[in-house]
Amino acid sequence: MMMLFLPGLLSGQSRIRERVYVSTDREVYVAGDAVWMSAYCVDASSGKLSTFSKTAYVEVHSSAGMVQTAKVALEGGRGGGRLMLPNSLPTGNYRLLAYTALGASEEGFDPAVGARTLSVFNTFSNERIEGGVKVVGQAPAAAALPQSGGLAVSASAGAAGKARITVTNRGSEAVTFSLSVRHGDGIPAPEGGRIADFVGSMRALPAARGFNDDVVPEYEGEIIRARVTGTDAEGLQSVKEKYAFISSPGDGQNIYTAPISDDGTATFFTSNIYGDQNMFLEIEDVDRDNICHLEILSPFLNLDPGDIPALALYPGYAEALELRGVAMQLERNFDSDTLYSELPARQHLVLDPNSCKSYILDDYTRFPVMEDIFIEFIPEIRARQVNGKRELQVLVTDQRGQYRSLHGMALILLDGVPVLDHGKILSYDPLLVKRIDIYPDSYFVGIRGFSGIVNFVTYKGTLPSMAFEDNVRIVDFQGTCYPLAYTCEGVGDEYPDYRQTLLWHPLLTLGPGESMEMDCKMPVYSGRFEAVAEGLTSSGGPVSASSSF
Repeated sequence: MMMLFLPGLLSGQSRIRERVYVSTDREVYVAGDAVWMSAYCVDASSGKLSTFSKTAYVEVHSSAGMVQTAKVALEGGRGGGRLMLPNSLPTGNYRLLAYTALGASEEGFDPAVGARTLSVFNTFSNERIEGGVKVVGQAPAAAALPQSGGLAVSASAGAAGKARITVTNRGSEAVTFSLSVRHGDGIPAPEGGRIADFVGSMRALPAARGFNDDVVPEYEGEIIRARVTGTDAEGLQSVKEKYAFISSPGDGQNIYTAPISDDGTATFFTSNIYGDQNMFLEIEDVDRDNICHLEILSPFLNLDPGDIPALALYPGYAEALELRGVAMQLERNFDSDTLYSELPARQHLVLDPNSCKSYILDDYTRFPVMEDIFIEFIPEIRARQVNGKRELQVLVTDQRGQYRSLHGMALILLDGVPVLDHGKILSYDPLLVKRIDIYPDSYFVGIRGFSGIVNFVTYKGTLPSMAFEDNVRIVDFQGTCYPLAYTCEGVGDEYPDYRQTLLWHPLLTLGPGESMEMDCKMPVYSGRFEAVAEGLTSSGGPVSASSSF
């Protein structure tokens, strides 16, 4: 339904011209650092935040090619995430590019709009980007901290060991912004790439020339594309119009289906899958004599980063970089979720928790045979022989209180992953199962209908001892970043606190005349620190504010 509807709605000149800018916690990093990101997806025609696309794609390039990627979930044009720089990156400047599938579908799309230059120093090796570093005898002058728009930032002494950061909106419009508090170590940031440059570049865009109508806008979340591999033309013919499944272990909310088209591809419309996952890929009812698999296609476009300026390397940076390198290693070794605060994330629920009936098996007599559990105390499930195969059916009660079968096939899950051969669940060790969740309704997963869903949840949650069919593939999948604020509220005395970024919040808002205060825990070393806010007004104007202390 979506594929039929959207191209007609958003074809030709009527498409939204989306551009993406990513604000980061700093502009200078060491290899192995986390890059904290705040994304702004803007309608270039109006200058205001675009509420359409739900996924932004981030690429980091050297002059030799793409070195890292990330996906950021968007809501109302805003999103946050974290990108980890590999500790093998050679010293040099890198280009950060961001886009949506809709924005990049515009003819003549220029990835330079919103591009950022980030400096990366590798404190583990002397390797440098070939031709990308120039040694200078005198350190370049550090650029002034940004100041524009109606925001004001100040810092004062807070509680013991903390600084209090105050942000005030002195303008006449609401603002959405990110806030970074960091150590100012004197290493200058690359020139350009501020949000004011982004807004100016958007306003200077030429008129749209056209769009690729084959690109479906991601207005619910990432659209995952896969193709059938490992088969010949005859084998491809045998799987056409069959259903493909993708899923990741969990509560059953990350499961999607799609029919296989004539060209051997499948398109899954997701609502964003968060975090890096083990993704299970399977094609329904595959001929055992002609085994084939699914392969997920990369959504990243590997854009041309353009000319990246050389990094100016000054010997006087050595002391600051030594501290940065030690801090990065400590933070990686002592990384803890107590340093982060989860921000609200939009997720579509495939399964309705209100309709779920759960059986915790330890509350009952434990049986060594799975079918005995259904016979003895779970009347909503029964096993039957259908067309020579063992099949589990979900039962519901009618008006007289009698159990009756839903017509059609039930979807059976183990830790959220489909088990299409129900015989494998009937032979599974029930002593590994903690509980059984039953959804006694008719469900559509994608456009594939099921008569009830049953999720067998194990104690480990990792599908222990399950032997899948040969056509099931398990692959590493890069999901969208969890939206996080780096508040460091859980830093204790046992933590060797040499943090260089002290506080980061990607999604803050202030109305006209409003103020907010945030306490920032200070590290064990002294020095000069910077508080920097960057964002947009409700009409799309750039705002920046900073303070050093």
